[in-house]
Amino acid sequence: DLLNPHFSLADAASRHVDGKETLTIMGIAAQGKPAVVAITTEMTVTDMFGQVYRPTASGSGFIITENGYIVTNNHVIEGAETITVVLDNDDAYPAVLVGTDPSNDVAVIKIDATGLPTVVLGNSDDLLVGELAVAIGNPLGELSGTVTAGIISALDREITLSSSSGTQKLKLLQTDAAINSGNSGGALFNSFGEVIGINTAKNTGTGVEG
Repeated sequence: DLLNPHFSLADAASRHVDGKETLTIMGIAAQGKPAVVAITTEMTVTDMFGQVYRPTASGSGFIITENGYIVTNNHVIEGAETITVVLDNDDAYPAVLVGTDPSNDVAVIKIDATGLPTVVLGNSDDLLVGELAVAIGNPLGELSGTVTAGIISALDREITLSSSSGTQKLKLLQTDAAINSGNSGGALFNSFGEVIGINTAKNTGTGVEG
């Protein structure tokens, strides 16, 4: 009943499956946030006057193994000379690049650590339009561990992305959970606290909302 003053997005948009525990947004955050990391990169750039400077960029990622393998977007680490990962507990580690798939904007990096919290991987093929979607990441490069919530707005939305390596077409999930610069590479969770997507792109411009 949407007129109920106690209406809850988590209740209205949650999916229920036998044998799986449906979590509240607070439960999803408690389970997933420790395994979501902030990523900072540095590269060397020479401008047209020959001056050298080292700009930094920020993004997000999520830990998939206890020994430090982390998934992020390729565009977060592309061209980086140094990669630093900051865990949810504020511990910082240098990371090395393991591999990339630019065509799908996915990369894997690794830090030298053990006993790390990990995410639970789900299946995006099981998603339904209208179900709960919770994003956790590092928006603006300075708000790590931020949790935002919305719904799955559409499935298999084909868009064209532009990057330094050219343009590419990707089929993406669409969500109205708030996504900002720095969320790239962070995790999108379903009602069960499982990762079902990577926050990759946002549509911006005059008149664009949600």
